[in-house]
Amino acid sequence: MSAKAKRGKSKPDSNRKLDAKLDEALGETFPASDPIAVGRITGTEPPARPVDRKAPVIDLEDVAAARRKRCG
Repeated sequence: MSAKAKRGKSKPDSNRKLDAKLDEALGETFPASDPIAVGRITGTEPPARPVDRKAPVIDLEDVAAARRKRCG
């Protein structure tokens, strides 16, 4: 029997909302050793890099050219 079934279905809405937030926080926690965080973001500084920044695309030719410059 699941833990929710044991507790019953007569929970107030506030407890259900808290449970949903905790479930989401647990799902978002990585690595598992990090503590869960429920609530708002508390940082006051903007991110150092753009949030949507992606890694550059590097192909095999770029690697070979860099190697030739370095070793040649």
